[in-house]
Amino acid sequence: RNRCDSGLLDVTFDDHGHGVDLGREQRTFSPAQRAALSLRDGGCMWPGCDRPPSWTETHHIQHWKDDTGQTNLDQGILLCRADHLRLHNEHWRITRDDTGQYWLTPPPGLDPEQKPIPPTSKNALTRWSESGVPHS
Repeated sequence: RNRCDSGLLDVTFDDHGHGVDLGREQRTFSPAQRAALSLRDGGCMWPGCDRPPSWTETHHIQHWKDDTGQTNLDQGILLCRADHLRLHNEHWRITRDDTGQYWLTPPPGLDPEQKPIPPTSKNALTRWSESGVPHS
């Protein structure tokens, strides 16, 4: 009760900085996963969007139903409702490479070259590289 009243929330990560993964056991992200995504993403990850975590929804990178995606932190990203709908309705794609970088790829109708755009965290703490230089 004291922690709830103080506004603090514990988020536990493993040795690699990953939170609890649920695999295919559960479709929706747990409250702990949502808290970890909020810390990591800092709000809507769509470029130019400034919506805070409280205004976002979790999106499965690999769709849970159609692509047998998993409910794991590395497969989730925060998007506000408008950008989540844009992603699905306009057929944008989000992918993740081997380094953990996410990429937002526009549909051919919007960009015939489909040049991937790197969405960035809105949390300044997660944008710092190991060299101490902030990411853009």
